[in-house]
Amino acid sequence: MRWSELGLPFGPPTAVNPEVREVVYDSRRAGPGGVFFAIRGTHVDGHDFVVAALQQGAEAAVVEHLVEGAESVRQVVVPDSRVALAQMAAAVAGHPSRRLPVVGVTGTDGKTTTSILLQAALTPALGRVGSITTVDFRLGELVEPNLTRQTTLEAPEVQLLLARMLRDGCRAVALETTSHALALHRVDQVQFAGAVFTNVTHDHLDFHGSWDAYLKAKARLLAMTGEAGGFAVLNRDDRRAFPLLSERWQGPLLTYSALGDPAAEVRATELAPAGGGWSFIAATPHGEAEVRLQLAGRWNVGNALAALAAGLQMGHPLEALAAGLGRLEHVPGRMQRVRLGQPFEVVVDYAHTPAALALALSELRSATPGKLWVVFGSAGERDLSKRAEMGRIAAQLADQVVVTTEDPRGEDPEAIIAEICRGAVEAGASFEENLHREVDRARAIALAVERALPADTVLLAGKGHEHSILTAAGAVPWDEAEVAESAVRRRLSASV
Repeated sequence: MRWSELGLPFGPPTAVNPEVREVVYDSRRAGPGGVFFAIRGTHVDGHDFVVAALQQGAEAAVVEHLVEGAESVRQVVVPDSRVALAQMAAAVAGHPSRRLPVVGVTGTDGKTTTSILLQAALTPALGRVGSITTVDFRLGELVEPNLTRQTTLEAPEVQLLLARMLRDGCRAVALETTSHALALHRVDQVQFAGAVFTNVTHDHLDFHGSWDAYLKAKARLLAMTGEAGGFAVLNRDDRRAFPLLSERWQGPLLTYSALGDPAAEVRATELAPAGGGWSFIAATPHGEAEVRLQLAGRWNVGNALAALAAGLQMGHPLEALAAGLGRLEHVPGRMQRVRLGQPFEVVVDYAHTPAALALALSELRSATPGKLWVVFGSAGERDLSKRAEMGRIAAQLADQVVVTTEDPRGEDPEAIIAEICRGAVEAGASFEENLHREVDRARAIALAVERALPADTVLLAGKGHEHSILTAAGAVPWDEAEVAESAVRRRLSASV
């Protein structure tokens, strides 16, 4: 389609009105039929690559200021390249969310699981449903791993995935939506049918600057959904964020509570462990239904209620939604058990925030007859304030703490570990007794597995499903469950 036919608020370059087939923000992908957007990033500025993109055949470049050395007639100046990128990406993809209900799921913890639970819940009623999460992309039965290390992709990828799902027969999509994506305009042109909030606790303060700014970024999802005439689902158990979010919302609303808050419209009653998961009665404005959840972790009851409430807001039958929730067997890297016949438990979980780590340790503490081990780290070039806090939480809730590398990026891994250990020591941990440092993550896992006694539990936290460790030298391939399995096999073979 010609640029002038896309209905954009910014016009084509003065010299040409090209046919636009592709929208790119990486100059290495620029070519004929493509328009290059110069985006300012954390480490590089896309304006430095405008000349290269045009030389490689890009039809034009969208910039925030003219770049010397590039033909001015092939540059289009806009106030914000990211906003413009989202606008053109949606137009080139055909605005798929206008014909496909998209439910945005946000929160500090639980976004991925809730999104996948929503996809599972909607499947009995709709047949083919999609989800886009940090773990994978699901189109009905087809599951493709998300290898990008981005939870919510950039606008072109989001729009192309939605267009593909629409084309492939999906009748709804759950879109995991981060605060970064909302602040950086990646989902600006998604017409949200609903907004689901899990919680807003502590994360990404390095980017947002404060909790209030973090909440404001999250709340953009409410504003966008309200503009589209959609619904909201809010968590009454999130005492800090719920009052502030509910004040910002005037449209259709369902609230939920895993703790049985009588003020919530969707509640869990008669909660009990069941076969490694949970059974409960979901009390809703549409009646009651039994849910037999296969996922471990009590917090997943709240995630299931959030998905159930969203399905009800979309007009689907309660019984069908409850049945769909019960069919989801697991979410990769979320309370994933490694069981090879060893006399102790090994659990892989993505818990990488203070709240998530506390929940995982508390859950496992009550289920562990022996000692509770935790192996974890904290990401480099990310929220520094949570490092010592996570060390304190680990020292308070675990018997043995092993601090290791997570994703150091350009930071010194030893320095990150020292910050975490400082918090652990402040909480009473001792290097002589229950605090261990090991920069090599594989060796850290092996240390815990080798020393675990029968009836102990080893929690491997922070990496979950991720396929790499990000270092100053680049991405190093990684599979937490596979590394854990290797350590357990060595332990078992040594004991024969």
